[in-house]
Amino acid sequence: MMPPLPLAFGIKVHLSILPLLIAATGCASFLPDPALETLPDPSHPEDAALMLQSTPDPLEPLNRFSFAVDEVLFDYAMEPASRGYRKVLPSQARTGIRNFGHNIAYPVRLTSNLLQGEWANAGTETKRFLINTTEGVLGFGDPATKKYQIYLADEDIGQAFGCWGWQPSMYLHIPIFGASSERDLISEAGDVLLDPTSYVYGLHAGIRFNNKTDQVESTRQLLATEFDAYALNKLYFSRKRAIEVSNAQPAMAGENTAQTQTLMTVFNRPHDPEFDDRAEEIAVQPRGFRRPLPASVWKQHSKAPVAYVIPGLGGHRLGSRALALAELAFLEGYHVVCFSNNLNWEFIQAAPANYLPGYLNDDLRYLRQAHAAMAQSLSEQTHGAPGVMGFSMGGWYTLNLAATSAPDTYSAALAINPPLDLTTGLKALDRLYRAPAAAVDLEAVKDSALVKLLISQNSTPDNAADLPFSDQEASYLIGLSYRMTLTQTIMSSLKIRPNVRAYQRVNALCWEDYYSKIVAPALAERNIDSDALAQASNLRTREPGLTAAANLKLVLTSNDFLLTDDDLAWFRKRFPGERTVYSETGGHMGQLWRPEVREAMRAAIRFQTITVSAE
Repeated sequence: MMPPLPLAFGIKVHLSILPLLIAATGCASFLPDPALETLPDPSHPEDAALMLQSTPDPLEPLNRFSFAVDEVLFDYAMEPASRGYRKVLPSQARTGIRNFGHNIAYPVRLTSNLLQGEWANAGTETKRFLINTTEGVLGFGDPATKKYQIYLADEDIGQAFGCWGWQPSMYLHIPIFGASSERDLISEAGDVLLDPTSYVYGLHAGIRFNNKTDQVESTRQLLATEFDAYALNKLYFSRKRAIEVSNAQPAMAGENTAQTQTLMTVFNRPHDPEFDDRAEEIAVQPRGFRRPLPASVWKQHSKAPVAYVIPGLGGHRLGSRALALAELAFLEGYHVVCFSNNLNWEFIQAAPANYLPGYLNDDLRYLRQAHAAMAQSLSEQTHGAPGVMGFSMGGWYTLNLAATSAPDTYSAALAINPPLDLTTGLKALDRLYRAPAAAVDLEAVKDSALVKLLISQNSTPDNAADLPFSDQEASYLIGLSYRMTLTQTIMSSLKIRPNVRAYQRVNALCWEDYYSKIVAPALAERNIDSDALAQASNLRTREPGLTAAANLKLVLTSNDFLLTDDDLAWFRKRFPGERTVYSETGGHMGQLWRPEVREAMRAAIRFQTITVSAE
């Protein structure tokens, strides 16, 4: 028996399983991937240049192994320890420790600013250190920010090296320490030497642990919801460090367009910050599925109707927009069930073999099978007809479910900002992605958009206008999110192993490529031609069923870029008056955070007057 290898926090991994772990987490990327070799050529190869680039990753197999080790450490050590720590130590105390650690590391920031010739920033950091050390009581408080509005000039030695021209050439993932590069790993030695906490045993590690405990929820979200958490973590680190080194400043010219209004959808999130934690994960085995399909389920304390929430294009059941809609349904007294969208990796990996999402007949059949399996699982706790509601592509599925079911199948059906023709809507997203293609400085547009996006994460609807987006920036961010989702859909559908080479190939494919060069040929083998595929995409072909669904309502905006003017007029004619919650502005779902829209959506799905505790 080989001796176990101690890693950290008392966890041991036997050396005998390391080859299996390495093969499972990256070394297989050295092998030919037949699925990748059969990919069609992109119709717009220039699209690849629009995708965000990560730091080069020549050690990807080893890095993926290190990331897998970190996942184990997170599951069995970091997350449990953090939850216990957070229960014992209140938020105010944790913030004080974080402030103290940041304040005492003043020599790191001072030195880095001086090395870069940032004299004003060095002076700012000195002022902050003196104020927070005295008035802030050794730095546990931050009056420099809160009282004097003297803001952090946060720099480190790695940023100084970057300013001198050292561009990272090798991404590294170090167990426990996380994402880095050869430049930042070497500079870390300088940071440690300059940080006074390094000279007190356990103090530096203790402060790092304190700071990481407030990142546990976001880390769990990343690991639970992403198809390839390693790649996304690498991309986030790479772009964030590039922005920090370049001190990129966003362009401050803003515009008020459908695209910029759409970005307000980030504020459509649950009002209860712990709502996702209240869900129970239930896996069901729909007929014909390869493996159990998990769902997030929020249960009432007594019997109630069930409402099925369908996320948007490729959305995960724990995405913030899905949670926001689930919360509204729960507050109206429903048991709420949310499966990930058909184009999401979680649904695809559980679905029947060779499933290629996007062909309506298959998508609806598998959705119904999932709903039926959950209905059977919850049969003892439910009564009455179910409700169904979805947004964006989930709204399109909602309309199709209602149109192809008996009129009284659903007690309530709510479709939020759906496209009328799926192909038209997704081609519009491809156009948005290409919006900055002709820009004089493409990288400047990308950086400006990303800086604003990073800064706006902690903003509110009231101050969102303080950081205005241009139409080009907003279009790119919307299109980028969609194309990253499409990449995950293609890779999970075709069982392509994720690695740098695979992403280079798949990132260039657009919806037209997926639909016409991957889905259509597979359907042709089943004697389903392109005309049938086009008809399935267009809701106009199901008009009689739509208008017959008495409990079906829509949420629309006048400037949703997924709809042409004719599409919008078609919807409004067939869903007049109170059958539509209509807004003049908002773009695509950018109005959903508004209190009056939330209340109108609650009223649209209300089956009885009821008061429900969110606890």
